[in-house]
Amino acid sequence: MSNKTESTMKNLKKIVKEKNKTLTSLAVELGVSQEVISQYISGTIKPKTRTIIEMAKILNTSTDYLLDLTDNPNPADFKLNTSENVLINNYRKLTKEEQIKVDAYIRAIIDIKNNK
Repeated sequence: MSNKTESTMKNLKKIVKEKNKTLTSLAVELGVSQEVISQYISGTIKPKTRTIIEMAKILNTSTDYLLDLTDNPNPADFKLNTSENVLINNYRKLTKEEQIKVDAYIRAIIDIKNNK
């Protein structure tokens, strides 16, 4: 998390990448330039409250995450379905070595999917 004297939005850059978006595509959806998005991230300019809310909606995250007030990208109302809960609980039962293998397998599947 950022300290209180900074006004950067480092998590914005992270979540844009995690959501397989680009800063340019986010800028288009918000009706601003990519440079403006970069300035939000660097702290050069601060977005208006309604812009932060719109970004949170677009990226399915919380405004607190975008403002670097939390490290949790999931909105407060984020819920897992039953199979997702089972998957997470099973994952937690694995050894660290087994978790590394599962992570690598998932990344490989995603890479194959993205290269099609």
